[in-house]
Amino acid sequence: MRARTVITAIHSALLLFFLLAMSATISARPLIEAGDMALRHDIQRLADAGLIEGTTSTWPIAWGPVLADIERVDVTRLSRDLADSLLRLQSRGRAEMATGRILFTAQAGIAEEAMRIRSFQDTPRGKAEVSAGLHWLGERLNIDLNVQGVDSVQDDDVLRFDHSMLGVVVGNWSVAASTQARWWGPAWDGSLILSNNARPIPALTFDRLLSRPFESRWLSWIGPWDLSVLFGRLEKERTIPNAQFFGLRFNFRPLPSLEIGFSRSAQWCGDGRPCDLGTFADLLLGKDNRGDEGVDFDNEPGNQLAGFDLRWSPAFLGHSVAVYGQFIGEDEAGGFPSKWLGQVGAEWTSYWFDRWSARLYAEFADTTCQFYDSPANFNCAYNHGNYQTGYRFRGRSIGYAADNDARLASLGFIIVDADNVQWRASVRVGELNRGGAVDTANTLTATSKDLLSLDLAHSRTFYFGVIDVGAGYEMLDDIAIGESDNEAHFYVQWRSSF
Repeated sequence: MRARTVITAIHSALLLFFLLAMSATISARPLIEAGDMALRHDIQRLADAGLIEGTTSTWPIAWGPVLADIERVDVTRLSRDLADSLLRLQSRGRAEMATGRILFTAQAGIAEEAMRIRSFQDTPRGKAEVSAGLHWLGERLNIDLNVQGVDSVQDDDVLRFDHSMLGVVVGNWSVAASTQARWWGPAWDGSLILSNNARPIPALTFDRLLSRPFESRWLSWIGPWDLSVLFGRLEKERTIPNAQFFGLRFNFRPLPSLEIGFSRSAQWCGDGRPCDLGTFADLLLGKDNRGDEGVDFDNEPGNQLAGFDLRWSPAFLGHSVAVYGQFIGEDEAGGFPSKWLGQVGAEWTSYWFDRWSARLYAEFADTTCQFYDSPANFNCAYNHGNYQTGYRFRGRSIGYAADNDARLASLGFIIVDADNVQWRASVRVGELNRGGAVDTANTLTATSKDLLSLDLAHSRTFYFGVIDVGAGYEMLDDIAIGESDNEAHFYVQWRSSF
């Protein structure tokens, strides 16, 4: 097949799948995209308590099965902590799952400086943002259209359609044209393979809705499972314009206290690069290392990452403690990922002063290839010889927000009360771009710098909408030349629906 033939075939197949879905009989279910830490806290709290049976480490998450699980719970039998989380989640889910009516949303925000390192929480991407949205949920079709006007020094797209989705349901699958934010993995401060640090990549997506187990006795041990696939397109302002993005994630809960995920992503195709079906097949089979079976600069299929993550919440500790980790290979050797990046973390939940549902987390991440070696392999992660813009989209890393060769420790907390009053805070310390030659592809700094950052945010609901206020301070020290770059940032966001 000639160049880009496979892209046309994939898109045509998805469009056909989309049209066939018009005869589906299951109600369409909107997805909960990444970006709301307090909402995620409630979902995880209820999942750890066994009240939500599905997986929780692949975002977006379908509202339908989450709401179905918690609607079956007798709230009078729960502790105050769990009851608060359940009631908050029920209220939000019922509003967003109402069918047959149009919901309008509006949002506005200002920021002194956009945060350089983003966590799971959605914060302003520019100095000023205004957005409006229209949402409609039918029996077969879900329309979620959003338009933003943004003043940003990092991205010159003033008019954007991020956080939009046009989706249908085919059996137990959501098929959509989507610009929704995604997050793959159990951590709160970052994902090594796909986070909401960069703007959402426009994509055609498949997402499993109900994560019910296999009925086969040979596979039922896997427990609830989820699968997410996306075919996206990157921007044209790259060394290889219009490169394609492929993502695949499978995660499951073999035990109520254990969730395991396997993720894979790739950049391939694009102007001047091979795009045929054989190239995509070689990509899927891992035949993409130069020197392997005739692979060279001209026919190398693409740049891909792959790895696994897990989260364990020991039942004997009452599910108040969890440990997790994510390990992603930048390269392939012998058919398996290699040149690993690593992230580990722990979290603890509690209920304070008979009012505040709280979660504390501590994480450590190293985005240097072979981070466990000394010396490590610098200027490797998120970089590639052909795709020289790297594993980045519109000026930000698609994976971990601190980009390549970072070594960071972070500590954060989330507390929320029954009225959805929230406080969030985080502290980060470590090194950015910590070794090797000057790397101008790094989106934060071309040279090694020490980082210390502190952030605090507060959110409160009023009759006219939700106000979210955040402030922080960041110190960057370039030890080699003895210079410091200290920066304060502040933002205010308002959002409402009617």
